[in-house]
Amino acid sequence: MKNLIILILSFISLNALAAATSSKTDVSSDRAEQINNLYEIAEKHIYNNNYDKSLKLLKNLAKNDDLGSKKADIYNLLGFSYRKSSNPDLDKSYEAYIIALEYDPNHAGAHEYLGELYMMRGDKDKAMMMLGKLENLVGKNAMEYKDLLKAINSYQS
Repeated sequence: MKNLIILILSFISLNALAAATSSKTDVSSDRAEQINNLYEIAEKHIYNNNYDKSLKLLKNLAKNDDLGSKKADIYNLLGFSYRKSSNPDLDKSYEAYIIALEYDPNHAGAHEYLGELYMMRGDKDKAMMMLGKLENLVGKNAMEYKDLLKAINSYQS
């Protein structure tokens, strides 16, 4: 209940601040802190396997124009939440990962999760392509590379 109250208050203050902000490209430090706080709440929901809660929060957060450097991270988690929710939507998950990669083409997490999505769709070739991109971006010792490789190797068709 306490988390819900914090979430609601954070969302209200987030929207109020967004309405009062004159420049959409200049993210103030207070605004950036609010975005980070809401992002961390979404991460906690994901950690606790509450994907529907993270999805709701991230969809609302993604509606804002002033997400700054967090935009790719937010869309990456949004894609993950769409994929893991109680009613998975793989098309929306794909769209979210693509948006994350448009904002940050080197986002290792988005490449990993997109590769996992490709495996869910039975497209091992595209998953392998993502694995190759990860190898070039972060190397074979990176967690994202290892996790995608594990997902590819353990996939049951």
